[in-house]
Amino acid sequence: MKADDPVSSGAERAIAHLNEDHPDALLEMAQALGGCPQATAARCLDADRTGLDLVAETPAAETAVRVEYEEPIAAPEELRKATVKLAQKARAELGEEPRPVAP
Repeated sequence: MKADDPVSSGAERAIAHLNEDHPDALLEMAQALGGCPQATAARCLDADRTGLDLVAETPAAETAVRVEYEEPIAAPEELRKATVKLAQKARAELGEEPRPVAP
């Protein structure tokens, strides 16, 4: 957590949700957007105004990965929209069909 970042200081629940319910999307983000195509799994460590800090598991070791949002966000309430965009962008980069997004 980055104490001086308004998103990071309120992102704990969103991070837990990403890790518990969307490990596939985190993996796709690490592979397609984080420069870690060899990743076999990924989890989110932090979310701040400009992006997500992930750790990717690779056959060789764990690797820190940074994935930036399209544009900065101002509050934790904006995390869902920003991460959905990242997930959609990652799937498109990987040549995968987009997943439906629940309202």
